Amino acid sequence: MKTRSLLSWLGVFALGFLAGVVFSAWKLDRSSIPVRGPLPAANEQHRDADTGSRIASLEKMVAANPQNLQAITQLGNEHFDAGNHEKAVEFYQRALQIEPRNPDVLTDMGVSYRKLGKISDAVGAFRKAAEIEPDHPIALFNLGLVLRDDLNDYPEALKAWEAFLRKSGDSPHAVMVRPWVKQLQEKLGSDSSSRDKGVGN
Repeated sequence: MKTRSLLSWLGVFALGFLAGVVFSAWKLDRSSIPVRGPLPAANEQHRDADTGSRIASLEKMVAANPQNLQAITQLGNEHFDAGNHEKAVEFYQRALQIEPRNPDVLTDMGVSYRKLGKISDAVGAFRKAAEIEPDHPIALFNLGLVLRDDLNDYPEALKAWEAFLRKSGDSPHAVMVRPWVKQLQEKLGSDSSSRDKGVGN
């Protein structure tokens, strides 16, 4: 009888361990490989229902306490993740009325501004985040992207990314940014050399 109990217990333990390994592998796979293309309709509806439920709960919390910074910020994040960037900006602005010097909220708001095509507002948000917290790598990363890709301001983009690399160590973003920095350095060096030689019409 004891042997049977022991075997049953070992069987349950083995199943639990196997389930844990499978779940961990699924999490790793989902986090390391970006989803491409639309999700299947059933998953899309399930995700939308979850998002709608979370937003409704958060809105009730904010209605009960309009100064609930955590709930207001999370509402911005939920709308951000759902691609509703106008609503995300609205809630980020409300969060900043309560806590004006929050570099994380400013950075997320800057990304939403960029998605909305409000480039000068995006730059302002990223710069303010970097002023508040000079070591804020994600603000510097995004600032460099906007300066390079949207404004063609290569010298300022280079400054932002060089500052980013000084703070970010060996993060995945740093691996991505290093060749961009090299390209900008070569481009700016080449442009400077051309001007010094008087190349032109």
